[in-house]
Amino acid sequence: MKKYIKAKDVKDLFSGLSEFSLIDIREIGQHTNGHPFFSISIPFSVFESKIVELVPCKETLIILMDNNDGLSEIVKEIALEIGYKNIQILKNGVFGWEKSGYYLFKGIHVPSKAFGELVELKKHTPHIKPSELRKKIKQNDNIIIIDGRPIDEFKKMNIPFGICCPNMEVPIRIGKEIDDKTEIIVNCAGRTRSIIGAQNLINFGIKNKVRALENGTQGWTLSGYKLEHNKTRSLDLDEIKSDQVKYHESASKIIKNFNLKKINLKKMNFFLQDKTKNTFVFNITANKKFSENKLHLRNAPGGQLIQSTDSFIGVFNCKVILIDDGDLLRSALTASWLKQMGYDVYIFEDDSNYLKNFFDQKKEFIIPKAKVIGNSDLKKNLKLNLLDIRTSNEFKEANIKRTKWINRVNLRSANFNKNKDFLLIYSDLVKAELIYKDITSKYKTSVYFYKFDKDFVLSHDLCSKKGAFIKKENRIDFIYHTYKRHLGNKSHSRAYLSWEKGLLDHMDDQEKNRFKIL
Repeated sequence: MKKYIKAKDVKDLFSGLSEFSLIDIREIGQHTNGHPFFSISIPFSVFESKIVELVPCKETLIILMDNNDGLSEIVKEIALEIGYKNIQILKNGVFGWEKSGYYLFKGIHVPSKAFGELVELKKHTPHIKPSELRKKIKQNDNIIIIDGRPIDEFKKMNIPFGICCPNMEVPIRIGKEIDDKTEIIVNCAGRTRSIIGAQNLINFGIKNKVRALENGTQGWTLSGYKLEHNKTRSLDLDEIKSDQVKYHESASKIIKNFNLKKINLKKMNFFLQDKTKNTFVFNITANKKFSENKLHLRNAPGGQLIQSTDSFIGVFNCKVILIDDGDLLRSALTASWLKQMGYDVYIFEDDSNYLKNFFDQKKEFIIPKAKVIGNSDLKKNLKLNLLDIRTSNEFKEANIKRTKWINRVNLRSANFNKNKDFLLIYSDLVKAELIYKDITSKYKTSVYFYKFDKDFVLSHDLCSKKGAFIKKENRIDFIYHTYKRHLGNKSHSRAYLSWEKGLLDHMDDQEKNRFKIL
């Protein structure tokens, strides 16, 4: 097996049928500054904890991409230790990709965002301008505003009178809220979920007039209108006794219209037991009660799966199986979009009690027991090597005196007092355990963990009074890509929306041909 692979050869793989994964191992901030269209992000700082979830099969061809700084060599050894057998390194890293004439895309979830733009272009999804919507609200017109994002995003900001309901739940939940004459307006924070949410209802065959709010909450702000904050209005997402016949009929129409495939328990288990191929199984309901089962079902509500597919699926040309709570409508709608995105997708349907018989092959990332100290022991340990391993954002907000902010990447080049033990100040225990592994492999000292308690640190005068300064170029974990767009910064919003609309202009034919809009 060759060690390095050229960018052109990787591009050729994207036109084939073989399974493989192009993994950007740089930190998320670096990833968002520019990456290949179909690459996925698994930063070195969390690699061991994410790789098995995103690339389940150990036989998969894995291509690692870095900044041509040798990091791929380190990650390759880690992957080999985990059990992956077929690993290559992109020659010259991200620079080799660009030097070969291929575009580097900024931002996150680029394939999903571009797909949304292509859907609007091909399907002519109707939209409504913020000014017209505001007029309808003032006139008390017969409308309902559906925010297709999860409730945690809805709480941050929403259109006045908007109601939260994740996109793939809307066809099931909205019937009892409206009559056929009610106009439905679908919005998100930007464009993708507004477009997909509106077109989803149209594809479903709803009788109501449906339109997407142009540019979502950001478009609303850019028009000079105020948003609401900390609201919790939502359509009922608790388990309901649905009209199974009605929803099965609707699902059957979607399945027929999009020529979707069903799968039973026997065939699903056959796929899952094939150790040479990747099969992803998702529970796509937003129903919390169902999603808390103990089976190997990754929870990925349908709307979010379409919105950020690359954060759930890390393998090109893999199989995807969707399971809902029995009505098949959520699965059918979600599968219709995944198929158009180029995935080999299946809808699970079986008369057997699959919740009891489901084949479980999940492999958890196991971390050793940590040596954690509490607030009572903090002061007497402040003479150790103090490393703050939280995000750079968290560090800037508040940090303990004389601590050094560190990321797993720059840990490699940092200098420490070899005669002192280490105190890792953390918020994410998994990240802490991985850095613990790296430190103990290099230094013959003890390592202790302290979970940062802001209130305690402030009340005991342990917080740095000078404030934290980290050079922008060192904040490799921070997404700078128009990050103030949800904080009322209009220039950032305009830049972000321009970026979204412009994605199609930078895609080549190979990237566009992956999507088949039906």
